[in-house]
Amino acid sequence: MLACLKILPLFLVLSFQFQGCNIWDYLQPPAREPVAPQGNRSEARELLTSYLTARLAGENTENLRDYLTEEAWNDYQSAQLSLRAEDEEQFVGYKIINEADLAGGRYAFTTVMQTVNRDRPRAENATEDLIVSFKNDEYRIASARLLERTELRAEGTDLIWEGVDAGKEESTVKVFNLRDFPAQMRPIGGEEGIEFILERSGYSAVVLHPEGKGAAFGTAGTHGALGVLTWEGKTPAPEKVKLTPLDLFYGGRVQLLAFSPDAQYIAAEIATPAGTDRVEVYRSDQRNKLNLQLRDAFPTEQYNTVFHHWEEDRNHLVLRVTAGPGQTGDPDLVGIWRINIWTGEREKVIID
Repeated sequence: MLACLKILPLFLVLSFQFQGCNIWDYLQPPAREPVAPQGNRSEARELLTSYLTARLAGENTENLRDYLTEEAWNDYQSAQLSLRAEDEEQFVGYKIINEADLAGGRYAFTTVMQTVNRDRPRAENATEDLIVSFKNDEYRIASARLLERTELRAEGTDLIWEGVDAGKEESTVKVFNLRDFPAQMRPIGGEEGIEFILERSGYSAVVLHPEGKGAAFGTAGTHGALGVLTWEGKTPAPEKVKLTPLDLFYGGRVQLLAFSPDAQYIAAEIATPAGTDRVEVYRSDQRNKLNLQLRDAFPTEQYNTVFHHWEEDRNHLVLRVTAGPGQTGDPDLVGIWRINIWTGEREKVIID
């Protein structure tokens, strides 16, 4: 009987071998199925940055739709979200304020899209929750959801802040009145001791801080002025709002404002007495104008220089230069320019 037990395992081994198989093949663990690539957050962020920059640049709807899945496209059809700035509105900036890895090749980003109105002093920050997915070897925006919306608008000499979150809870605060702005100012670089009276009758432009911690505004009147407001917390407390007057524009006025992504600088597009537009860049926390030599490169009497967008690195500003009224313009100067705000170096990126 013992002999039979010893022979039986040997018989089993031989029987597997004669069938063209080795029993050890059956005893080894099965090979793992290849895992589909999941992508990574760095690459997902690149796709998101490209998408947000395309929105800033005013890309058409079809080009923007290429970034979106069908679900995300449907999300943007709701009344809460705006894929493009329409009519008198303009996107002037965005900021990615939070990001995280999700399961299954998905990545979450919280972004703020900044809008201003060119026809009246009104600005808005829309905080969006965007999911980027990696599927079929490509990244796309998979879903979009509005988290909150804040608005700043002028009512006479008052600035009104209004916030609405996704739960529809609304709060309204009067954050500033022009009576608290200086009655007269000297332009940066102006002659010492000579100041100009400000009418303080209304606002020409406003913009919100990228993270909602303040705002900037231009005043209306014969001589416009530029000021910055700062506050702490999500909802401003009027008694704690700090004013920093920045500059006065003799015979001109601010018509558009845009903070850099880190809010350390602010670009001001100014309507000049010559009937053209120019752009100046300031520190947002002090009376300090950067010397980018834009007036030398694009003389105010001959060219319009208008704001296009800040780049995400906040070191570069993109401007559009066109010929002024009654001017033909040098083709080498007309076009879109990328400006390094640290060095003043200029690079033409698109030829119009």
